[in-house]
Amino acid sequence: MDPNGLGPWRDLSILWLGLLTFIGVLVPGALFYFAQLYLRRFNRWLKMPLLNAQVWALRIQQTTARVSERVANVPIAMHSASAQYSTTLHGVINYVLGK
Repeated sequence: MDPNGLGPWRDLSILWLGLLTFIGVLVPGALFYFAQLYLRRFNRWLKMPLLNAQVWALRIQQTTARVSERVANVPIAMHSASAQYSTTLHGVINYVLGK
């Protein structure tokens, strides 16, 4: 068999392999390019709604903290007043009894 007889087929197979590789890389490459392009646009579009959601979440957090502090202050003030009255009453009783 003549070595030069297979040369054109070898060259054609190398070209064919290169073309298949190019097509195989071109399709995912184009998909990745358009995916990142539209993801950037989507991120730009999504910034304002997410910012609004963050503002509302902060408002809700602040309102919840303010209301819970007001609710918690009632029993704390009641306990503090009762402790003050109790201590004062014990002091007066001890003073009157001479202890």
